[in-house]
Amino acid sequence: MHTHNHFPIDYYAYNSAIRNWNTSYKMLFALAAIIIVISSDNFFIPVYTFLFMGFVNTYLARLSTREYLKAVKIPFLFILLGSIAAGAGFSKAAIGIINLDIGFTYIYFTKENITLMLNIILKAISAASAMYLVTLSTPAGEIITALKKLHLPGIFIELMYLIYRYLFILSDGLHKMHTAGVARLGYINFRTSCKSFSIMLSNLLIVSLKNSRNYYNAMEARCYNGSLGFYNENKKISKLQALLFLIYLLFLIIFKLAYTM
Repeated sequence: MHTHNHFPIDYYAYNSAIRNWNTSYKMLFALAAIIIVISSDNFFIPVYTFLFMGFVNTYLARLSTREYLKAVKIPFLFILLGSIAAGAGFSKAAIGIINLDIGFTYIYFTKENITLMLNIILKAISAASAMYLVTLSTPAGEIITALKKLHLPGIFIELMYLIYRYLFILSDGLHKMHTAGVARLGYINFRTSCKSFSIMLSNLLIVSLKNSRNYYNAMEARCYNGSLGFYNENKKISKLQALLFLIYLLFLIIFKLAYTM
């Protein structure tokens, strides 16, 4: 069982108020939103998409705002670092509106570079919020079933699911080892922390190899023949779901027209 200490995505998916929505609809909705955001040429559409998906994930899916922001924070840190790397420039002279002297050169940011950084951040975080429409409300088994309907290669789908599940197994093992280390004062100072961390990583490798054999044996004991099967519910697209997508598109058109005028 996954605790709340390390972002229980399965817990949210199984307890989401929109779990009974059609899985293919949610995936197509998220994909359409991502394509629209990436192809947009202004800031309003990514901001609108982020707010709209936030409304769906919190108000309709009944996910608390605190937990949703916690989920958004995970990709935001990577997006922020990536956008800074994309927007930063190096020069012997201070030529930007923001200049950081690091001794032998300047790290500078021009107005165009800052605009590029903001564009990357807004598009990426909006796309992530659209993906959360699926991942925070749909169990992994239902996503796999929907992907099978698209006739994707079976080996690709099953590897994706097994890797996804095994990440939680590794995360749970890492969390337990870290808790045991803290209980034994293994992180009382920097030197001890480095030693405990290295020991924990080596143990994690050994435990992961052992667990992989155990879980494969468990799959074979349950008559695994190279294909994973999942229970599939027939979920119809309701009027509310169709109306929600139409509202999203309607406001997109309004923003687009207002921007071009």
